[in-house]
Amino acid sequence: MLRRKLWVLGLVIAPAIVGAATSSPSVPSVFGGNGHNASFDGRLYLVADSVGWQAYVLRPEGVTLRPDGLPDATGPMWSSPMTIVAGGPNGENALAICEPDPTRAPYACDANNNPGGPFACYDVQIIDSDAMRDVAGGGMVMRRRHLALRVENPNTPAARPVAYDWGALEPLAVSGGGALHGIEPTFTRDGKLMIWQGDLPSGGGQLLYSVSSTACGATGWSPARSISHMYKDPAVNTKYRLAMRQLRAADGTAFADNVPVYGAYPWMLPDGDGVMFSAALMACRGPDDPGGCGPRRNATAVLGYPTNWGIAHIDGGINPSTTDGVRLFFSSPGPTTFSQLPVTAGADVWPFFGTNTSNYVEVSFDDGLDGKYAGLWHMNESVNPAGDLDRTRSPDVSGYFNTAALKGQTSFPGANNGVLGKAVDAANGWLEVNHDPSLSPTNGITMEMTIRPAGDPDCDGDNNFRTLLRKGDAYSLTLEESGGIRARVRVSGSVIRELYSAAEITADGGTWTKVTAEYDAQSGRMQIRFDDQVVADQVFPPAALDGTTDKLTIGGVGTRPACGVGINFAGTIDEVSVSRVARTIGTPEPETDGAPDAGTGSGGPDGGGGGGGNTGDDTAPGGCCGVGGGRGSVLLAMLVVVLGYRRRRSR
Repeated sequence: MLRRKLWVLGLVIAPAIVGAATSSPSVPSVFGGNGHNASFDGRLYLVADSVGWQAYVLRPEGVTLRPDGLPDATGPMWSSPMTIVAGGPNGENALAICEPDPTRAPYACDANNNPGGPFACYDVQIIDSDAMRDVAGGGMVMRRRHLALRVENPNTPAARPVAYDWGALEPLAVSGGGALHGIEPTFTRDGKLMIWQGDLPSGGGQLLYSVSSTACGATGWSPARSISHMYKDPAVNTKYRLAMRQLRAADGTAFADNVPVYGAYPWMLPDGDGVMFSAALMACRGPDDPGGCGPRRNATAVLGYPTNWGIAHIDGGINPSTTDGVRLFFSSPGPTTFSQLPVTAGADVWPFFGTNTSNYVEVSFDDGLDGKYAGLWHMNESVNPAGDLDRTRSPDVSGYFNTAALKGQTSFPGANNGVLGKAVDAANGWLEVNHDPSLSPTNGITMEMTIRPAGDPDCDGDNNFRTLLRKGDAYSLTLEESGGIRARVRVSGSVIRELYSAAEITADGGTWTKVTAEYDAQSGRMQIRFDDQVVADQVFPPAALDGTTDKLTIGGVGTRPACGVGINFAGTIDEVSVSRVARTIGTPEPETDGAPDAGTGSGGPDGGGGGGGNTGDDTAPGGCCGVGGGRGSVLLAMLVVVLGYRRRRSR
């Protein structure tokens, strides 16, 4: 069975980094063009291209895998196309497939489309608008037309479209009269909720919605409203999970009722749980550089239940760069429709096809639905409420919206540079997160980040330890000048517990290491792991964590010299998280029903100084904090040496 293998850096290996919203690497696909949409059984795809409208059949029975373990979307999974509209006689462009009767999409039929027979027939409505004319010229009116399409050899590796028949064009009418104007429609499976890109007096280029009591009907649609109004609308707010909470920007800022939510090229998750769209403008470096620049064709994102009703700028191969290559239309056959797709391990992973980009990716929502993170920063850019890319902040996708602000000499490159998508380049800078109660767990904690030091941290005769993560004395991770990792937590009575790895990470400018430290209050156990391998483990007397109100800092603690005592990390930082439980060594807890409700974190602008800073003992020889003990198991330390780790240098 092909299902549930895992991609990491192009290899099929044991589970490692998968997150929400994150994507696998991107691989090429023969399915390409402009606007497209998929049937809800995941097999029929219609796409606009330079020829007109083309019909493809997705054939999961023909899926083969590439050497990296991902599906080969250039192989036999796709049929050859059949042209169903030649040219654009009616201004055809982006379209949506709407199914009035799911039992007829498809149904078994004969060569005359009568029920029964060896073919599969699709009896659907196609919704689009004349995007070649503006509203003043009579264009951009949403309309429908009936399509009957027949597939030969259905549900086999030889399936292909063989015949079609069109009905007449009909405009979609609003209850009480009037039309719906805009482009790029997308529908829910029940055919009663439509989202598209359009204009209102409050702003152009925003995501709008309309609802009807009749699936795919020609009449009876509600007037266009911003999707920010959905949570107030009884016609949708108890039926579709996208509408069940107030929507928020990536930093947690709530979209007020009827305020524009800017976006383009939307595609709704079939049951109305969320919507994928392009969230930011693609800036031009020069005339048509990159090609198609200017409009909102950057920062492919998801908004809705899987992302705690906040805009999640997807990290990974679906967004390879924020300066090169525009991204427009994506759609998915669904996470569980086929056993062959997706292949990525995870609880909620979706296969996606892009047409303007002619690619295939797999998108995971696992971390946003996890419910145990206090903060999870994929170290990619945020998108602000105005729909602009924000390169000064990195969003927290845990559901608490504990946004990290870039300080000093930290920055995002244009192209992906991390173990998973984008990572922060840290050169004597840091990231800063405002205090929030969510960042002060009591029963357990897991601190995790993946780092690539630029070089040997030992830069002079002083004690050149580097702060990786710190929330005052509450908890911290430190890279010692020897290459070892020191983890500290504060417990009841203001007692500091610390553990040192003895093992050392590679600091050659090219090697990534995932560093994980955990503490479980009930057992008192503390552990450090490198790339999921235990390098230190010790049991202390059980004690609850004792938090502080300091800011959380990542990669440093404020303005520091380039070299000296207790300086900032130099290198690249990716996939940073703080969990409210000890994920591996902790006492099992009842399963949570997803993440916390949106809007529980501070979500405010950056501010304040450089966090809590180090204690007065930080300059003591032999470690960042000068607290004795906590060196880990002697047996484990001996084992680490035998396994070939370079021993820690004492000063």
